[in-house]
Amino acid sequence: MADATYDAVIIGGGTKALFTAMYLAKYAGMKVGIFERRHELGGGLATAEGAAGGFVSDTHATTMYEWYFRPIQEDFPDLEEKGARFGYHPMTLSVITKEDQQSVGIYQHRFDPTGEKTAKILAQTSQRDADTYLKLFEMCKPGGEFDQAFVETFFSPPPPPDQPDPVDRWAQAYIKRPDALFDHTWMQLSADRAVRELWDNVAMQLMTIRRLKAVGTITEVSSAMSLFSTVVGGTAMCYIKGGTHNMAHACQRVLLENGADFVTKSHVDKILIENGRARGIRLADGTEIEAKQLVVSGVDPRQLAFKLIGPDHISQKILKRVDSLEDTLTCITWYTWALHKLPIYQEAERSNPGINDAQWVMLASTNLRKMITESYERRLGKTPDAEGMLVVVSHQSRTDDMRAPNGKHTCLTEQHVLPSWALTEREWMAFKRQHAKDIIREWQQYAPNMNWDNVIGTDHLTPYDTASRLINLASGNQAVIDALPGQGGKVRPIAEFARYRTPIERLFATGSAWGLFHTASGGQGYACYKAIAEDLNLGKPWADKGRSY
Repeated sequence: MADATYDAVIIGGGTKALFTAMYLAKYAGMKVGIFERRHELGGGLATAEGAAGGFVSDTHATTMYEWYFRPIQEDFPDLEEKGARFGYHPMTLSVITKEDQQSVGIYQHRFDPTGEKTAKILAQTSQRDADTYLKLFEMCKPGGEFDQAFVETFFSPPPPPDQPDPVDRWAQAYIKRPDALFDHTWMQLSADRAVRELWDNVAMQLMTIRRLKAVGTITEVSSAMSLFSTVVGGTAMCYIKGGTHNMAHACQRVLLENGADFVTKSHVDKILIENGRARGIRLADGTEIEAKQLVVSGVDPRQLAFKLIGPDHISQKILKRVDSLEDTLTCITWYTWALHKLPIYQEAERSNPGINDAQWVMLASTNLRKMITESYERRLGKTPDAEGMLVVVSHQSRTDDMRAPNGKHTCLTEQHVLPSWALTEREWMAFKRQHAKDIIREWQQYAPNMNWDNVIGTDHLTPYDTASRLINLASGNQAVIDALPGQGGKVRPIAEFARYRTPIERLFATGSAWGLFHTASGGQGYACYKAIAEDLNLGKPWADKGRSY
């Protein structure tokens, strides 16, 4: 006899599972129960007061894109009223090169609706880059031809690996055009190589590669097609006012209104399987929860396969594939800084007047080879230094007065580092102290006011800290798994799980290890519901509203 019964049981209250639960509750009319190990829901949509009292920072995800929640905002139009309000910087992506303090940047489309302001900056060093950007802008802006294909792909379960998705079909048609920016060779080209073909200006090459790495792209092996959705897509960058956790709060309000229950501090120990079908879950304390219709897992592939399902219910082939997943190349360290004043990039402002209003600033050496090879160094266990490779993100307090006390500011720096297990706890503590010094030393060379007198406090989040907080991220990898061939795109995380189904009947799976690539969006949660709705013939708001996604 079960201790409680729901139509749908959700394992984990992370970002993706929340969105799946919202659709099950509202559009499928199900009684939904969410069981979360931690003290709160939201997963990567997390915000904390860490650097100093009154300074709010995002601990796992901060940069958003407008398309991250596009269909969800249509289907739940009161999300903004419930707290999920978006903020925008005039300039989104930008870079400053160390040797000459030159800067380029991309304006947010709301501040540059034709792309001409960005093109003017690029034309200072390369007219070809300016012309290339304008072509890309037209394709990738909201409502552009690539944007439409990408959004449909992103918010849908992937087709079988041997079948094209909307982006594939768009690309095959595009390369036949006489004015196409690339040809069929790009289908086999790595992002690293494609970046060098696309841009003349090394600053644009640096910015493109580093932004790709930031969203989990392994640029030395990933497809050139990843360029479009991440870099020129930067015209649609934004953030959530007051912290990304406000999106999680908005989701919880929707769930409460639709009768869902969520139980925190509840660790799921096992999925109950009878005759090949998921029937419910068992908690660590022995409590059994019945699922009359389905179970949705929001945990990482390893937990799902080895612990929750278990070797008795899953093939050795799948277990081997899951066990061999790589997860060491997208580990970052985030330092949140409580500041008296935001950094002022005095020299860079000469070539790029919008740099001090930018959301995401890369501080980089013009040595492109260093940027390309740093991931190889990390594969060999070498920690990259901050010199010439520092990224400063989230100057949100410039436009968001909810981030810091009146007159003060908060800022975040990030850098790729080794996985959690590569160093001991003592070594990570030593790293934290040294890295803070390295950041200030490097930062000062671009923004002279960034000295220790300007610092009120810091919050150091390493892969070791991330892994300790979220068991989904055992290596401290923000993307859960790396987007490598064989575990990315249509087969992410593995072919047997990629379409949000599992070999267990009525057991579905979602999370950051699913979908095109890692993001803090609602994409994987929405696509998971689409798979469920297709299999169980549930409500389909996209069909009712005539959407292609």
